[in-house]
Amino acid sequence: MKEGHRNMAYKVFTSALVSLLLPLVSLSGHAAGTLTLEKAVETALASNPGLKAADAQIQAAQAGVQMSSSGFLPKVNLSETYSKTNNPLMVFGIKLNQERVSTPDFDPALINDPKTTSNYNTRLSVMQPVFNGGKAYLGVRQAKLNREATIQRRERTRQETVFDVIKAYYGLLLAEKHRTVAHQSLTTSEASMKLARARYKAGAVLQSDLLRAKVQYAEVKEMLARSENNVEMAKAALNFAMGVPQSTTYEIDGMLEARHFDTSLDSLLQESLTRRPDLISMNLNRKNADTGVSQARTEYLPTLNLMGQADWNSTDLAGDDAKSWAVMAVFQWNLFDGLVTKSRVREAIASSDRMRRLEEQTQSAVQLQVRQAYYTLKSSLDRIAVTASSVQEAEEGLRIVQKRYGVGMTTFVDVLGAENALIRSRTNALQTLYDNNIAYGELKLAVGTL
Repeated sequence: MKEGHRNMAYKVFTSALVSLLLPLVSLSGHAAGTLTLEKAVETALASNPGLKAADAQIQAAQAGVQMSSSGFLPKVNLSETYSKTNNPLMVFGIKLNQERVSTPDFDPALINDPKTTSNYNTRLSVMQPVFNGGKAYLGVRQAKLNREATIQRRERTRQETVFDVIKAYYGLLLAEKHRTVAHQSLTTSEASMKLARARYKAGAVLQSDLLRAKVQYAEVKEMLARSENNVEMAKAALNFAMGVPQSTTYEIDGMLEARHFDTSLDSLLQESLTRRPDLISMNLNRKNADTGVSQARTEYLPTLNLMGQADWNSTDLAGDDAKSWAVMAVFQWNLFDGLVTKSRVREAIASSDRMRRLEEQTQSAVQLQVRQAYYTLKSSLDRIAVTASSVQEAEEGLRIVQKRYGVGMTTFVDVLGAENALIRSRTNALQTLYDNNIAYGELKLAVGTL
């Protein structure tokens, strides 16, 4: 039997260990391979601490439903009470409960000055609610509404987690593309510096051209160093979003591509009212507050409970020398409680009205978020077309200026201007693609479909 317990414990430990290490094993498998956006999201959904905390809140809300159901069930208590006294009334009562009262016990002298008496009372009591004005039913309804609202909040947390991963993933892509631009710019700047050095040695230009070229080259090297640091920080940010150690390494597999959409703004606005989990949660909380008004008003109604108890009294611990039982029906109606119930009802009504106003505010905020994301995404598509052509124009402009400088038809200042224009064009083009992908994710997050 002991061997079987050890085997079972080993299986449980192994299963728990595998569940904890699975996300890390999945990513470590990508250390020499690639990490896609889908895999990054999958890892986050399995490892993100925020989601695990939200899962714990759902479990707590479910426990609240079970606890609220206790209002329909009987309450059973078992107690053991020891007492020792020489109080005349209590001594006579103890003897009576122990069923050992005799004729001498009615002697006034003995009644007035009794000997010290001990008693062990064992009591089993049962209380069954019959009617409580609907308080138990309303309590269950509130607990269930709270559970559903918690589930919706968890869903919103899931969507926000996915968006955080998307943002961090594309942030890493952007950082790597900026590093590529820095490498390209370094190559271009080096070529311009060689050209300026050749022209200077040939005596065709002043030394100032060569010095400008060296300064430009140094600035581009600094830009490359910053881009390397940005890549490392972007990797740490993505690991944080996924909920894995920030030192985890992998090769990212993805591209910054334009994301298009063809859904009208009116359709998105209407869909957000029915799909946003936080808005649904707010609606459930408002219904819960409305139920709270009815819950407060139950204090105006009477209650009826059935009670029963069995007693065993003895001079010995856990003895059963004397047995007795009693059954009671308890009707209670609070006719006046100093306006406490009235105040609680007014408080519940105010809370319900507050939740209604907050729901309206949340609806308006959701609509604004959808509009902002919609127009941001729409604007990004227009910017993509502009920046794509500007990169081609900047590349061609630099080629022409370098060629003209090589034959002495322009100044090196023009070369530097063309280089910087190309760097800005490439950087703007990447930033626009990044903004487009983030805006697409923000729109889905705003609508509640991410």
